[in-house]
Amino acid sequence: MGERKSQTIEERVVALLKANHKDLPAFVRAVEALALPDDDVAGFLDEMGASLASEDRTIGALELWDKAAKMYEDQARLEEVAGLYANMGPIAAKTGDIPRGIRFSRKRKAEELAAQLEPDPELVYHVSSDLGAMYAELGDWEKAMYENSRALEVSRATNNCPGQINALLALAQVSLARQDLVPARSEAMGAFSLAHSCGDRLLEAEAMRAVGDVSEAASEHQQALRQYEQGLALEVMSPDPEIRAQLHFAMSVACDAMGDAAGAARERNLADAVGLPADAEDEDSDA
Repeated sequence: MGERKSQTIEERVVALLKANHKDLPAFVRAVEALALPDDDVAGFLDEMGASLASEDRTIGALELWDKAAKMYEDQARLEEVAGLYANMGPIAAKTGDIPRGIRFSRKRKAEELAAQLEPDPELVYHVSSDLGAMYAELGDWEKAMYENSRALEVSRATNNCPGQINALLALAQVSLARQDLVPARSEAMGAFSLAHSCGDRLLEAEAMRAVGDVSEAASEHQQALRQYEQGLALEVMSPDPEIRAQLHFAMSVACDAMGDAAGAARERNLADAVGLPADAEDEDSDA
């Protein structure tokens, strides 16, 4: 990249984004102009996109990455193309444009690009799990099931314990959304058993919440409460505010279903008291 102070360049890129937020092609051209004569321009744009993404300036990051990906593709650098499009998918979905996220994740099909390279199961898992989450957001349960099933298959083949657990939890959510409670319970319990055998208390807590969700969907409210309480006991051993808040909120739903208004209010208050950080402001507000 030549001799340059990284922070100074990053600050200049942010300034260019603010100055050109209504003309993103001009922003991309201006950032390209910052590259030194001996720079790998595609790599430079990739790096600057990552810098913007780390600051939640996702719109600018995606513009730089899109141009970098096209340059990588022109240079037949398939590994970089596949990795970049795989990263762009969930970032685009995070902005609320899920169809665009899916297009990025399937652009030239990152999984197909990976197949042209040396086998890269980690990339295939990454793409499949991201696509599964995006299709689930759109309510396309068949495609969500397919992608999450493939993520599970790949993670099993590579003995990726957290990957298997997360894939099972994703499958359980899809089954639950489809009201297929038998497979949902099996998947959630499978995730819990695997998390227990791997000694991952946080994933155990998350899996037990999923088990409770299935019980709640089956109108087994008392059982759901016990399972959520078990999840909270596990979360204490590996604290995570988001999981804790989700468990308390789930308990409030179960209490409501049983007509326990006081218990529901107590659990909602406990969920609120966790004090999760507020969502980051839209980048348009600081561009």
